Amino acid sequence: LIEDFIREEVLYREAIASGLDQGDTIVRRRLAQKVEFLAQSVASTVEPSDGELQAFFEAHSERYVVPEQVGFEHVYFSRDRRGAGAEEAARGALALLATGPAAADAAALGDRFMLQRAYPPQTRGQIRDLFGPRFAARVFELPPDAWTGPVESSYGMHLVRVRRRVPSRLPALAEVRGAVARDLGEQRLRSAADEYYARLRAQFEITIDRDADLAGDPDAGIAQGAAGRP
Repeated sequence: LIEDFIREEVLYREAIASGLDQGDTIVRRRLAQKVEFLAQSVASTVEPSDGELQAFFEAHSERYVVPEQVGFEHVYFSRDRRGAGAEEAARGALALLATGPAAADAAALGDRFMLQRAYPPQTRGQIRDLFGPRFAARVFELPPDAWTGPVESSYGMHLVRVRRRVPSRLPALAEVRGAVARDLGEQRLRSAADEYYARLRAQFEITIDRDADLAGDPDAGIAQGAAGRP
């Protein structure tokens, strides 16, 4: 272990002495990142107060809104099995459902479905991921407690009955405290890095040559210097 450390240190010092760190974009980027990490280290150790969390929550409340949700059941008509007749079969089943059969009878009118027949309240995004965007958009437009359709999905045709609609709401801070603390922490880290960079940049006089060819040398066209700095 000692010899491995000595070998690495010797090679590292030789690389620095030879200026190998100067023209390597990856090395430059890593060194810049390490400086930013150092600038952020203090901000990451300070726990936000309740007042700071509340202020951040109120200023960014749109991030934490719980979206509208819809719970529904459906009867499925397979396009693979029925082809173009899937829509006609769905319309025929809808006419039968108008007489008010039991839920078990409703399920028997359609085809077997690989997923659930009834869903608890789901967001638009959750329904879209399961059935596709066209189905999700339509479901949120349907009236409650009535069989409606046919509604097309990525699987085929469906008759849908909305059983529950949950309006969107802004939760209390206590419900989303973890997410708010995480978001505030990330903002603090970005602010710490930006403020540190602004202080460093103020120490340099930077001249940019807009006509320089930057393709071959990333440092071309930029001359910079400051008192006490190389």
